Amino acid sequence: MLIRLLGTGNAAQIPVFGCDCRVCARARVDERYRRRPSSAEIVTSMGRYLLDAGRTDLAQWLDPSVLRGVILTHYHMDHVEGLFHLRWGPLAPIPVYGPPDETGADDLFTHPGCFDFSHQLTPYEPTVISQELTVTPIPLKHSRLCFGYVLEGRRESVAYLSDCDGVGPRSLDTLQRAKPKAVIVDCTYPPGMGRNHFSLDRALEFAATLAAPRVYLTHIGHGLEQHLIDHPLPLEGPVSVASDGMTLSVE
Repeated sequence: MLIRLLGTGNAAQIPVFGCDCRVCARARVDERYRRRPSSAEIVTSMGRYLLDAGRTDLAQWLDPSVLRGVILTHYHMDHVEGLFHLRWGPLAPIPVYGPPDETGADDLFTHPGCFDFSHQLTPYEPTVISQELTVTPIPLKHSRLCFGYVLEGRRESVAYLSDCDGVGPRSLDTLQRAKPKAVIVDCTYPPGMGRNHFSLDRALEFAATLAAPRVYLTHIGHGLEQHLIDHPLPLEGPVSVASDGMTLSVE
């Protein structure tokens, strides 16, 4: 099982509209430094699953014949906006797994198109999606009902914790007992800044409590990117800054 990170930016993305800082200027001329809104793809031998769908260009390259489902962390627009285009595809119902949010986003629930939003998940309850994928929802502290996930393959697991400003005792205990091979965690702001999302110092402190061999920072804002130019992370350490297109092996 593979996890491909398709969008590692926050809602503003990089480059930020109208911003001429060095980070945004660099991203306008070099595709490698662009950060699109939160999106990932879980690749298994039995098909593929979207993990959030913030990117609006999904229809340009996503093969509908292998799309088996969508797993959402929450219904903020920068995590679901890509579904507004995909939903009009003439396809059999595609299951969407996510938190029991009664509101959703705009009219997704009233006009779901080819998506079936009835697959609401229960906190801490493992759900077998396929023979190669089991997901366990982990409630996260955020401005809206939001799940992180322990994603289990046949032998190993990865924790995906986008849009996180901390976790409660039960969530922390569940994550620690899962012993994930890697943690992909929200890190939106420079040290000491922001709310509803981790800053760099708090993300690193939290990740250390999980003792995972590898940590990948995602949901990166341009202020943090500026900070990292002047204060880069150690190249040989366990923590890396994720980038759009990065692929991780769960097994």
